[in-house]
Amino acid sequence: PRNTDDPLDIEYRVEDRIDKHAEDISLKQSVLNETYDHRTQVERTNEACKDCGLGHVRARGRVHARTQVFMALCLRVIVAITNYERGHNPGRTNLKIL
Repeated sequence: PRNTDDPLDIEYRVEDRIDKHAEDISLKQSVLNETYDHRTQVERTNEACKDCGLGHVRARGRVHARTQVFMALCLRVIVAITNYERGHNPGRTNLKIL
């Protein structure tokens, strides 16, 4: 180890650590591809939610996100039915007050 009275600059300390510990670490390309595929699916889902007027999915984790999207879809159906029954445009994103 170097003398702590004369340390390396921060960028060199980081590079030194990376070089020292990088030998033990490796990622399989299949793991990287799978992670990328999952991220792509998340982005597609977020875009579909935006296109449907559901807003951004703020929940973390697949189960929570699915629950949030399901609830948002249920609310959209309720708003559409209520607007239709009141004789208003069912495509509105909010209830029209009488």
